[in-house]
Amino acid sequence: MERIRLTKQEKTVLRLLASGCNECPDVYPRHIFVSCVRSLEHKGLAKGAWQEGGEMVDARITPFGREYLAENPSLRNPVDWRWVITTAIATV
Repeated sequence: MERIRLTKQEKTVLRLLASGCNECPDVYPRHIFVSCVRSLEHKGLAKGAWQEGGEMVDARITPFGREYLAENPSLRNPVDWRWVITTAIATV
């Protein structure tokens, strides 16, 4: 499975959703949680239930998100090997 680039906040929210937390915890900023759910929804890893005004009601991890988390439990981002190789060649 191809790796997906995630921010630190998206990784945290994905782990929260995987642990069964469907709403924003009190200790986590709600605006960050909502924006991360929307971003994860675009990437196919989570699904949010939205009210008419754009307010998030509920969020869940998708089966693809569970599969991605099972295959990449540390949620490491992909490495752009082309950039690494060209930089190494350019320095030599």
